[in-house]
Amino acid sequence: MAKQTGVFKFTGKLGKTVSYTLNGKEVTRTIGDVDLEKMRTAPQYAETRKNQSEFAVATKAGQMFRQAMKHMTHRYTDYKYPMDVMRVMINTLRADDTQPKGYKHLNNGLKNPESQMAFRRMNIYSKKSFRHFKGSLMVTTSDPMVYKLNRHLLWDKVNDGDKKTIRLGYLHIDFEGGIANYEPALSVTCTRNETIQHSEHILPTSNAEMTPWTFLIVQVWRESDVYEPARMMFMSVLDIIENNLADTIEVEFTDRHRLQRDFFLKFGNHISEKAIRRAVFYNDYGESRQFAVG
Repeated sequence: MAKQTGVFKFTGKLGKTVSYTLNGKEVTRTIGDVDLEKMRTAPQYAETRKNQSEFAVATKAGQMFRQAMKHMTHRYTDYKYPMDVMRVMINTLRADDTQPKGYKHLNNGLKNPESQMAFRRMNIYSKKSFRHFKGSLMVTTSDPMVYKLNRHLLWDKVNDGDKKTIRLGYLHIDFEGGIANYEPALSVTCTRNETIQHSEHILPTSNAEMTPWTFLIVQVWRESDVYEPARMMFMSVLDIIENNLADTIEVEFTDRHRLQRDFFLKFGNHISEKAIRRAVFYNDYGESRQFAVG
């Protein structure tokens, strides 16, 4: 790498020579020739090919993840969101300990608890004053099938409206199969001064095509009032549910297989004809809300 010392200095590309500013100094270097055939076949580039393969898989998966929810995140997310998704996808792919490098699968890597935690910690969208919702608004309790809604946290801002809606939805995703679909599930509206002591909400059975994984997505919306129109304030992954495909396959008389979604499965447990996931919304005043997945 050479430094420019002449009176006239330039930046840019001239033939195979490129000049640019590095650490406040103008430098020039020659672009090396890349033999694409050697990159594809030479043994010394084996690691490079594996890295390229992982990057391509993670890029495609990240695009699937974002596109499935684009209708909700449009005009909300910033330039950091795609990079955050890409980083989580790369780490999830590398968490697959069943396959060698270059042949790993995201569906396997997602079974790692740390990978699931990374998705839950990822910031899909949050208004600056709502960033503390992540990991705190809805959390699991000692019972892994029960959630706790911090209603006091939901209303900790005095000038933050008097009505909010919590929207829950399913993101059905199969990274290897190239499937990613979002399905709205439930909306629960809360008011600042509500006096409801108890209400139960059942998440409906999904009618979407069965996929290996279902992401439970939570959104918080501030409803419109005289001061501000309705808008989303917060969005994140609440939970990741592994679906046991073998338990939901039916053989029909038409000699074809059909995947029928009956239940959400958590940790591989299947309880026939019962809602196997429920969540109770508690607040700081003894009131409660609950929902179940059936």
